[in-house]
Amino acid sequence: MLTVGTDAYITVSEADEIIAGCHKGSLSEKWLALSVEEKESIIRTATYKVDCLPLKGCKHNANQELQFPRGMSADIPYKVKLATAEECIAAIDEELLKRTALRQQGVTSVTLGTATESYGSSGSSFLSAENILFSRQAYNYMRQYIIGSVAIV
Repeated sequence: MLTVGTDAYITVSEADEIIAGCHKGSLSEKWLALSVEEKESIIRTATYKVDCLPLKGCKHNANQELQFPRGMSADIPYKVKLATAEECIAAIDEELLKRTALRQQGVTSVTLGTATESYGSSGSSFLSAENILFSRQAYNYMRQYIIGSVAIV
């Protein structure tokens, strides 16, 4: 079965389509090689992370489990689906996960031989909306829904 159920913003087939369409290379190949069960688990986790963002407005239905749909719309916005897929691909990016773990531990730079890598601060606390997600792209997709964020024109 290629559906995750009502506990996710995207199905496995939607995630496959988005990831194959937006990403090329080893991460996309790694995602497509995962089993349906592995993908479902990652999708649920990504959905829960997106769902933890401090969002504007209210749920479409007060009894719904997830935060989306919201307001008057009964649909999940495509940007929320994109953000969920981006968070899925970030969750299998081992290099990103290593860097994230280092940043969470307060490491600001790493030197190996002659190579140095520095981790800049985004100026926000670790518990900010930006730091709930692994993927900066997922955060960018969700920005319009997050409390305190505004579109810059």
